[in-house]
Amino acid sequence: MHPAPSVIIFTTFSGLGFGLLFFLGLGQPPVTGFVAFVFYAIAYALAVGGLLASTFHLGHPERAWKAFSQWKSSWLSREGVCAVAALIIMGLYALGAVFLQSHWTLLGWVGAILSLATVFTTSMIYTQL
Repeated sequence: MHPAPSVIIFTTFSGLGFGLLFFLGLGQPPVTGFVAFVFYAIAYALAVGGLLASTFHLGHPERAWKAFSQWKSSWLSREGVCAVAALIIMGLYALGAVFLQSHWTLLGWVGAILSLATVFTTSMIYTQL
């Protein structure tokens, strides 16, 4: 198996980014303010950078939005839905940590579960290959 470099970058960066978001969602490390901003910036740069890298091995990247329509039967589609949901929820959680110096525990746990689900769905794509 010889995966494209974009697939390797995607798997590595998104795994690192969503892994960091998972731990941040659990409140580990318990950061707030500017330090939290740095942690979330790194996590988002890795996760979003990895997701963007995955579009480079698509035949028609302009049609990537269609990947979200098959969530009932496609692990790729489930991955996209989980990734977007995790990024939105963790973005809200990050707002509380960075600007309000508070941790909204329930939101953090939901974001952590969605981050873990994103990595799981990625693994299921590779399992099917």
